[in-house]
Amino acid sequence: MATTTLIEDFLSLEKPKIVDSIQRELDSGKDPFAILEESQRAMEEIGKKFQSGEYFIAELIYASEIFKAISPMIQGKIADSAGQKKFFGSIVFGTPKGDLHDLGKNIVITFMKANGFEVHDLGVDVPPIKFIEKIRETKANIIAMSGLITPVFFAMKSVNDLLRENGLREKTYVIVGGPILSELVVKKIGADAFGRDPVEGVNLCKAYITYHK
Repeated sequence: MATTTLIEDFLSLEKPKIVDSIQRELDSGKDPFAILEESQRAMEEIGKKFQSGEYFIAELIYASEIFKAISPMIQGKIADSAGQKKFFGSIVFGTPKGDLHDLGKNIVITFMKANGFEVHDLGVDVPPIKFIEKIRETKANIIAMSGLITPVFFAMKSVNDLLRENGLREKTYVIVGGPILSELVVKKIGADAFGRDPVEGVNLCKAYITYHK
């Protein structure tokens, strides 16, 4: 099993040391699932430090880059093993039509993956109907949308309206995020939740999945 040194390295944000350490553990034949779980716990600790004010958005961005760097290393070993990892839940995520920004979305997706979610990333400038099509295709029960400019409000509301028209609204959790959003805007969009930062967004999705199991 991975040692606590991995978590300590994560908290110090020492990317070269983390990559080297994980590569050595994988080469030595250690369980890739255990290494992944240790990495996920490290990301959870980073999230807690962000919420407490000890870390800031710069640390979140760098931590997400570290996790993205090590994920292919670990996933490659997992793919070679006979077992299959059970995901915490499945999410369809995208930046709706009218907005081309993806930095915030990508950070949140990294933290979602680090917490065991399977994320179907639709990219940016996504037409509302694409969210519905992906929900039908993947059977995911969460839609996450991010935005950085106000025109995206209309597309977000359209996604919510299309879910209702297609009889999917009651079994789909809709969460939105972005610095332009407020509780009032979220209410007008018709979303279920508003993630003010990546950590809160992940925790809201985890709470929804846990409650509806």
